[in-house]
Amino acid sequence: MKEYLFNLIKKHQYNISIYTEDIFERRCQEEIIRSDEDNSSFVYIEFDFAAIEKSLGNETNSQQFWNIFMETLSKNKRGDDILGFLEHESGIGLLLLDSKLDGWSRLAGRFQRTANGEGFEIMNLVLDKTVKPIVYPTCIQDINKIQETEKQAP
Repeated sequence: MKEYLFNLIKKHQYNISIYTEDIFERRCQEEIIRSDEDNSSFVYIEFDFAAIEKSLGNETNSQQFWNIFMETLSKNKRGDDILGFLEHESGIGLLLLDSKLDGWSRLAGRFQRTANGEGFEIMNLVLDKTVKPIVYPTCIQDINKIQETEKQAP
């Protein structure tokens, strides 16, 4: 899939860079530190290659998904958002910096509009069932609340 995505970027001359998994992991760690220091938030989203292909049923639909994904990102990506490969190049991770869940909702809507324009109505299948955005630091706060509740339980 990595080669397919790079060919897609090159073919359409998209202004998109995808970090290697090592650099992306380091950028995620740096963003956690920056977010803690600045009291800001970001959204972390994983797009797992195998899960997406399984959800869509075949490689042709999967390739159509990635075509729409790259086209939409190239038109709507903010300069400070970060895209990189996940561990073992099993998928793509996306960091929407200085954003909350509404930032992901806007981008998901843009994915859906692009897909609808190309007659690919099953885009929502992936976005709703396979992609789970995580908002930092809210996710940590939620974990802390759960742990506190468990400590208080008899």
